[in-house]
Amino acid sequence: MPVYKLTAPRNMGKIPKGFCIQVPSQMVSKPNAQEIEKAIIQAGFTDRDSIGYRSPGNWIVEKIA
Repeated sequence: MPVYKLTAPRNMGKIPKGFCIQVPSQMVSKPNAQEIEKAIIQAGFTDRDSIGYRSPGNWIVEKIA
């Protein structure tokens, strides 16, 4: 199962610019929105604005494993 490092390129809701999360994914190219949403919530960001940035296009995505 691939693991991705997602970095916030700007402030996104309460998620500060530069904040990183690791997302395990079933996907090969990038994690899907549901996987990112779960990781955002696990990181403690439960407000709607932050969760709204669950699309992989909002993040800098790097495959780390």
